[in-house]
Amino acid sequence: MIAVLGAGAVGLTVGGRLANAGRSVLFVTRRPEAAAAIARDGVLIEDPAAGSALRVRAGVDAVCGIDAAGPRIADGLVLVCVRATDTRAVATELARGAPRAVVASLQNDVDNAAALAERFARVIGCVVRQTFTRTSDASVLALGNGRIVIGAFPMGRSAEADRLAADLRAAGWDVGVSERIAADQWLKLAVNLMSAPNALVVRDDHETQSFVDVKVRLLEEARTVLAAAGIEASSCDGRDRSLEEEIAFQRAALARGTSARRLPLYNQVWSALRHGGPLEADTYHRRILDLAARHGVDAPQNARVLAAVCETNASRRGPECLRARDLLVR
Repeated sequence: MIAVLGAGAVGLTVGGRLANAGRSVLFVTRRPEAAAAIARDGVLIEDPAAGSALRVRAGVDAVCGIDAAGPRIADGLVLVCVRATDTRAVATELARGAPRAVVASLQNDVDNAAALAERFARVIGCVVRQTFTRTSDASVLALGNGRIVIGAFPMGRSAEADRLAADLRAAGWDVGVSERIAADQWLKLAVNLMSAPNALVVRDDHETQSFVDVKVRLLEEARTVLAAAGIEASSCDGRDRSLEEEIAFQRAALARGTSARRLPLYNQVWSALRHGGPLEADTYHRRILDLAARHGVDAPQNARVLAAVCETNASRRGPECLRARDLLVR
């Protein structure tokens, strides 16, 4: 059995697809109504680009609370899909009921695996590259098959990581196995810097040069800062764009016609601005700005976007409320 801790968009998609591939999956949620919906209806995964829908009932169960799940987890595999801000509290609670579990972090940011390693001996870091939007307690929109990079924490390979990689491939993901998972996580963090402008800027402005310039400058600053800090940000197998390649890709977005997403999928920042809850993206910009300050590097575009997303969240203005030119540092 695989336990999925957190039934948000990532947890529902990963757990649902693993169950569809033949694994037994237990979802562990914080709300009894969510657990009841999953146990009753299974998980619905819809792909708006392909126009497909997958309803998974076989092999799916759900409980409310880690205490209820502990005896069933024992020394099995737990996929941690909660918000990064909840990682340490969740790890403490999980360790009480299942101290020998193998835990894998399918979360954004770069320090969740380290937080889990404070409580567990066997930890796997993961980088999830797919766009998701949860639409109800038991349903989610997920774009395409997606890609996941996994690696033993802090580095190297492990039998547990290899088994998880095989399970994810069987469920349809493009899976990379990394021996330096931190490098893949830093690359994903740099890419995630674009999440805030994607959520903040009015839809019509997504096809303007100012919008593209904001995102390119965020990436350029991250490239400079990470180099100054001596931090590697790279793909384990070259299947994910490097920072240089991502910058070139974004610069060509207007000409290619890909600067705006037409489908009804929204990132975590958009959902947080619309519905409330932690932003997560503010942490990414703060990491870059902290490194910049420590190494004498300027990162004004990251500072501007951080201020804008925090102010927008505090004022409850909601997503898609700013013009791209107002975010661009001249």
